[in-house]
Amino acid sequence: MDDWNYCISTLPKVSRTFALNISVLKGDLHKSILVAYLFCRTIDTVEDACKLEPSRKIEFLLNFASILKNTKNRNSALDQWTEQTSLVDGSPSDIDLLKNIQRVFNIFDSLQEVHQQKIISSVCTMAQGMAYFQKKFDVEKITLLEDVKELEEYCYFVAGAVGEMLCDLFISVIPNLPESNEKKMRKNAVSFGLGLQTTNISKDIVVDRSRGWSYVPRTYIEASGATPEEFHSGKSTEQNLKVLKNLLNKTVGHLNDALDFTLAIPRSYARIRLFCIWPLWMAMETVAELHNNHDLLNSGANVKISRITVRRILQRTPFICWSNSLLRRSFSNILKTENLESACDFNIEQLKERLKGLSLDSIPR
Repeated sequence: MDDWNYCISTLPKVSRTFALNISVLKGDLHKSILVAYLFCRTIDTVEDACKLEPSRKIEFLLNFASILKNTKNRNSALDQWTEQTSLVDGSPSDIDLLKNIQRVFNIFDSLQEVHQQKIISSVCTMAQGMAYFQKKFDVEKITLLEDVKELEEYCYFVAGAVGEMLCDLFISVIPNLPESNEKKMRKNAVSFGLGLQTTNISKDIVVDRSRGWSYVPRTYIEASGATPEEFHSGKSTEQNLKVLKNLLNKTVGHLNDALDFTLAIPRSYARIRLFCIWPLWMAMETVAELHNNHDLLNSGANVKISRITVRRILQRTPFICWSNSLLRRSFSNILKTENLESACDFNIEQLKERLKGLSLDSIPR
């Protein structure tokens, strides 16, 4: 199997959802985004490793960013990195990707220079940001994000930067994009990533708790009248649902921004629109599934939308992807409740200012 076919065959093994929407793309954009996703998945595997000490995660993450930035002696450095990351635990498919990351780099080297630079910037930011948050990790107790600002900062590193990369790649293949459309896409690109990430955080609360980490801000927990210990023990269903509702409100706000991002893509670029629509619709369906879910916080069950729901999204949206009004109607019909609102507290400019104050280049290894 050649390197490109290895990448194609590996994608659905490490992510069913993104294998669907990446497959709808064609040409250089398809190749670039597939490679970028496999890079992101590689460092995700390092961050998620349950048996790996935070100090080793920081080392591996920063070394990967250095390898990606520097082409000099890359092959030997990558061989060493691959050998060192044999310590990483994860699913068989994720570990296979780590062992064969050289094959992904081989395809990366064949990409357009402009695409390479966008991927390098995004993936390095992601790796450095993950390392920055790993230094906050306390192996002795559940580690909490403090507030909404810290939640936004974390989500920017693991997803928002990817949203910016996608925006740049889309704009690079859309000639004569109206200035107003480009402005709207750039304004909402980070929210696109944050919306998908906060959806994952909402559905994985119990799973993350078992790993000793919580992405639910302490301020959300305390605002419900619970202590972090009470929240994570599932002591009060009523209080837990208040916390989840606040998190879902924020998620819906970002997902609505993501819809604006998607609708700014010209209608003639149906494949790019569908690439955005499919995970976005699935995320909102997940929010609907989570809302008022009394069982979520008291069980280890993995919250997933049904295959029937996924099939419906894939079958119906291609027929309406050309119409902004039909897409808005379809999207709003998913969440048929007045009990969730779109939070209006996200300010991209304020987030950018805060990010400037984080010393990513001086993270101790």
